[in-house]
Amino acid sequence: MPIPPPSVTAPYSTVDDVLNLVRSKMNDAIGSLAGDILQDAQPFMQEYTNAGWRELQFFLATLGYSVFTQPFLGEAYPVVDSTDPVTWTSLSWTQFVNATGAIFAPPNIDVLPQNMILPLWVEERVTGSRSRTQRMVMAKDRIPQVSKGPYNGWWKWENNQLRMPGSIYSMDLFMELSIYLPDFNDTGIAPTVTKWYQQPVPIARAKNALSLFICNEIVMVREDLSGTFRPQAEESARQLYNLEVSQKQRTPTQRRAQSGRGNGWTSGCGYGYGVW
Repeated sequence: MPIPPPSVTAPYSTVDDVLNLVRSKMNDAIGSLAGDILQDAQPFMQEYTNAGWRELQFFLATLGYSVFTQPFLGEAYPVVDSTDPVTWTSLSWTQFVNATGAIFAPPNIDVLPQNMILPLWVEERVTGSRSRTQRMVMAKDRIPQVSKGPYNGWWKWENNQLRMPGSIYSMDLFMELSIYLPDFNDTGIAPTVTKWYQQPVPIARAKNALSLFICNEIVMVREDLSGTFRPQAEESARQLYNLEVSQKQRTPTQRRAQSGRGNGWTSGCGYGYGVW
């Protein structure tokens, strides 16, 4: 009988791995890594942990860390139902609203993901065309009062809604979204419940950075220690981001067509000898 291959999991630390480091940094692991005061069972530890988790996410997101972006494709948004140039359509987490106020809701329409914060860019195409999407222009002040045409052309994120002029054709929307990751909470149904501290931390090699942000949340209740961990936390998080930046700055080696000159390999330097 063949032996099934072992299951493969992502190389993430668990929350409890992080909290063991928190207790070590806070000198609360003299007798055991489980701690004397900062124990998993203490209700305030979940609050401190999620507060530090949110701070880490916010800091990395402001740097542009890719974990906090997500593509989204919504299809078949309805034809605009008004030719008035001062009207607009809108899309939110719960519904699509046409220019005259007609509401379309799931499951009949694609709405924005629940973990979305705001759109970074928006593109569009006519539904069913299977063509490449065209970039829409972000309106900085207000959506221009334009005649309704085959494309929206403009978008604006306002009052937690994606607003657009509307199109005389049914449209697909393709976006890059800024997102957040959920807090650490218990999951499952008894008796198979995964506790909040057993959850994975879905950022690779983030154990030290997250532990420092949690430490900072804990010491903020004491005026004599407030803020002492914040610079270290930000520096540790910045190292995660810098690793991603260095990867993106590399120039890939590419095979070019044979033209009778050189050895057929090229890179960004243009000399045909691979990556410099």
